[in-house]
Amino acid sequence: MEKNYYEIDQNIYRRFDQKNDIFCRYLWDNSLKTYQNNFADDMLMNIKEDKEGYTHFDYAFSKASWTVYNRFPFAFSWEGDISFEEDWYGYKLREQKYQIKDLLEFTTKVKKVARFYGASLVGITKLDEKWIYQRAAKRSVQKFLGSYPIHFPENIDKVIVMAIEMDPQGLFTTPALPACAATGLGYSKMAFTISCLGEFIRNLGYQAIQCGNDTALSIPLAIDAGLGALGRNGLLITPEYGSGVRICKVFTDLPLVLDKPNFNFISKLSNFCKRCYQCAEVCETKAISFKPEPDFKGETISNNPGVKKYYINPEKCFEFWVENTSDCSKCITICPFSNTQDFILSNEFWNEK
Repeated sequence: MEKNYYEIDQNIYRRFDQKNDIFCRYLWDNSLKTYQNNFADDMLMNIKEDKEGYTHFDYAFSKASWTVYNRFPFAFSWEGDISFEEDWYGYKLREQKYQIKDLLEFTTKVKKVARFYGASLVGITKLDEKWIYQRAAKRSVQKFLGSYPIHFPENIDKVIVMAIEMDPQGLFTTPALPACAATGLGYSKMAFTISCLGEFIRNLGYQAIQCGNDTALSIPLAIDAGLGALGRNGLLITPEYGSGVRICKVFTDLPLVLDKPNFNFISKLSNFCKRCYQCAEVCETKAISFKPEPDFKGETISNNPGVKKYYINPEKCFEFWVENTSDCSKCITICPFSNTQDFILSNEFWNEK
């Protein structure tokens, strides 16, 4: 059982090139319906119509939730803050390594540090090269800037994987803008959490590489670290929050006790998803598979075939995002494992005390 929680066809599987991620592809692949669409024109039309859930107020609320993620300079740094211009003592901490006396006790304290900084769930796994991007992508909002190979510093061999719960009440309103604000706030909390944890590890004299969706595939690393399992909706499903989380990670050479995958939950969810089609039924563009069994074949080049699972169609998913001028969380909120109830209208969200 423990050897087979992933079924991988080694003849098919290749490390994923991030340029094929749909959020990069729409910038360079002119075969897509969504090629270089940035939502702006439809957003302004929605504002003019004063459409519920898509008003000027809602867009302002949603946009602001991403502020820390988009603007904090050290969130995804491999070195952290190295200026030390106003740092009285921090740089001295890095000149020697913290001496660990009890590895299990130390690991428990590091996990508490991660939760203190904002993580809802924390797990630790070894660095598995197959989940590292073959090439990482570089992009701006409106332009694809190319890709480059990833080379980790020497001795980096572990990953601290964290899940950040998104606001359930905001997610209830999906696909309206308060749900996008819940997503954006999750990303901003993620950026804050990994930047603090990365600095903490460097202050102990060890290396830390802070990552969000960049550098490596987050979901399999989270599964390896014991945080949950992969659902029919193509997302990590956790026992505590369902899919209502954002995932981030810190790669490090810090000595830590590794966690094991949650084999019982993986088995439970695998059996459940074979019978449950709620996420597929609620999807606006039918981007989620109705197949009775998982397989090894991807739908588009934005999938990475070779792992046995239910493959979603990212092209269809993103087409709805563009039409909606926002993201969508229906497959998160409908999932019986998620910490959500029924969908609500955005005015109910604003009237909630």
